[in-house]
Amino acid sequence: MPRLSIATITAALLCCCLGYASSFVAPTSPFTAAISRSAQTSSHHATSTSLEATRRNFIDQSIATITATSAIIFQAQPAAAKEAPIEITPQIVQEAFDAIRNELTSSSGVVATLSNLIDNGSFEEILQYTKESDAYFRRAKLGKARKMLTDKDLKGEAVLMSNAVTFDLIGINRASRPGKENREDQLRYLEELKKDIAKFLELEKTIVFD
Repeated sequence: MPRLSIATITAALLCCCLGYASSFVAPTSPFTAAISRSAQTSSHHATSTSLEATRRNFIDQSIATITATSAIIFQAQPAAAKEAPIEITPQIVQEAFDAIRNELTSSSGVVATLSNLIDNGSFEEILQYTKESDAYFRRAKLGKARKMLTDKDLKGEAVLMSNAVTFDLIGINRASRPGKENREDQLRYLEELKKDIAKFLELEKTIVFD
């Protein structure tokens, strides 16, 4: 039986902790219930400060859970072979971050698409699109770029940034559910999504080439 790498196990733990699939479409899932309780609390303090506090609390709890669970699993795991190093060249890095930048600025990117769907009141489409974009954008594109970072500390920060993107998408999704449609919340989380993507893009300039 092949051994699982630490990166593979950590990725699996992250998905479990976030419960991203069910969180987008099943209000009764544990993660969605937690988000809903957070929304009920913040409804009395609908300010940017309370939103940021909720976001940071979510991220801190996710990382704490991953860290604690990883420690238990990794102690039981035999030493695994190191993954093959990723080839890092200026061109490869630029292509990876350009793919992310395109989602922020292009008329066909995640931000523009969500903005149009919100303007058109296409709630059902938003529910589906936020789920899909978390998979192909956050997990695939941000995940690929994160692996190219040469600063180990920044890799950890990049995980937080990536989690923040998931939280933004869940926020938009939650504000589009039947009976809970809220354009103001949709736009608020959309703005947070723009900021989080822009912040992630700043990591590109930190990469050091041999």
